[in-house]
Amino acid sequence: MHKFGSVVYRADRKSYRAKYTYHGEVITKTFKDRLSAQAWLNSERSRVEADKAGIQQWSSPAERKREETAIERRRTLFCDYVMDEFAPTWLNYAADGSELATGSKRKHREYLSHLSQAFFWKYPLTGITTEDINRWLADLDNFGGATPRKKTFQLLKAVYAKAVAEGAVPKSPVTMKAPAVPKSRQAQIPPATAEELQNIYAAMPKTTRIAVWLGAILDLRIGEVVSLQVQDWNSKTQTLRVCHSADANGGMKDTKTATSNTTQPVPPQLGKLIDEACNGKQPTDFIVTCADGTHITPNRLRDHFNEAKINAGRPDLHFHTLRATSITAAVNTGATLRDTMQWGRHADAQTSIERYQRASGSERMREIANGIEDTLMGHEPTVAELEAEIAATKKRLADLESQLDALRHQNK
Repeated sequence: MHKFGSVVYRADRKSYRAKYTYHGEVITKTFKDRLSAQAWLNSERSRVEADKAGIQQWSSPAERKREETAIERRRTLFCDYVMDEFAPTWLNYAADGSELATGSKRKHREYLSHLSQAFFWKYPLTGITTEDINRWLADLDNFGGATPRKKTFQLLKAVYAKAVAEGAVPKSPVTMKAPAVPKSRQAQIPPATAEELQNIYAAMPKTTRIAVWLGAILDLRIGEVVSLQVQDWNSKTQTLRVCHSADANGGMKDTKTATSNTTQPVPPQLGKLIDEACNGKQPTDFIVTCADGTHITPNRLRDHFNEAKINAGRPDLHFHTLRATSITAAVNTGATLRDTMQWGRHADAQTSIERYQRASGSERMREIANGIEDTLMGHEPTVAELEAEIAATKKRLADLESQLDALRHQNK
């Protein structure tokens, strides 16, 4: 019988390498002893002979390993893959590797709980179909609301994205769009105007009124506002470090997300107010306090704000609306979507996109509508518009005359 393959001792590695060539492929495998290497080579020869005889098609060891892995994956249950391969990381860490805040971890556990109640939870990972997912999504009662439904769907989509990337499934059955979430009533509240903010500020107690500008200018959440300490303010660099939030009882905790933990630049007028609020205090004292200087809770500060907003004629406002007010003002100054994402400190880019579109959409559409009307219908100027245009023209004329005088003087 013709010799099949070879077994070579490799002194440098103190091992035996079995080797043979078939269909143009060089197949090798390393063993600790010659006997095992020869046994493997004999089994491979049997496969090659079976292929030549037309009994069983030959495939390389690497291809056989992939087939075995695929068969094993087909046996993997969806629940086992989620709990063993996906959940341990997803429950505790964000996409950038940073650890999730306590509140975010709690929400992730909630969404995982919703997913674990799906009827296909114990189906094979490769056996779940698009029809199964559509049937699961059709029952809103499974989730307790539109938002948990969307978040749980996004969790399912992420699970299958990982499974596809790892080769655990050939393709994802999650082919539909994420379920829509109706806009919350709070999201539809118009942002506060500058005059309204001034009125609210004036109506609040002296020790808490600065919170209005911390929310409306720096885009801070109420929990972040009550957690600001004197040591977080740097008067030399005019920056404010945002590194804590408040729990339900007013105690200190991490910010809502890792992206919320940042250092915000502070404009000059607000900087003076912060200086005044910090005057005479110790580094660990809080910037916003009760009237007696003690730590104020989010609920107590919210009470102050709610009373003042009624006096300002905006009973519909929430303290959180100040964040939308800040984004709107930023867009009106020319902030781009990228700027908005950074300023808003949103962990979810979609939140920034929605905020940006809300802030820029209505006013921009009005500008476009006014421009079209002026082009097609003409425009009858008002007295105020004419006076403003005359003043601008006079100023421009004065500038031109000044330049002309200077030029004549040089030519003399």
